[in-house]
Amino acid sequence: MANLTNNKSVLKWIEEKVELVKPDKIVWIDGSEKQIDELHAIACSTGEIEKLNEDKLPGCYLHRTAVNDVARVEHRTFICTTTKEEAGPTNNWMEPDEAFKMLYDIAAGS
Repeated sequence: MANLTNNKSVLKWIEEKVELVKPDKIVWIDGSEKQIDELHAIACSTGEIEKLNEDKLPGCYLHRTAVNDVARVEHRTFICTTTKEEAGPTNNWMEPDEAFKMLYDIAAGS
């Protein structure tokens, strides 16, 4: 993996997340036109995005939300603060350490 940073904190954080989720591949986004074109081509080939009319909308793509992608599910949305009172009376509350454990358990090996 060619790193785009020498920042030890960033590299350590990435190593920790790699250990957690165990990805098949890691891609450093460098912002180059070549890489952007490659990512657009991949997304078009999978149907994730659709290239729009180049004459009318040059460089534009349509991305639709997947039908199984839910922006917000009320009963699974939590405010994580040290006290329940800080979350407010109309919000679901969860202790931050409990939330991190739940999220890391979900992400493990994903």
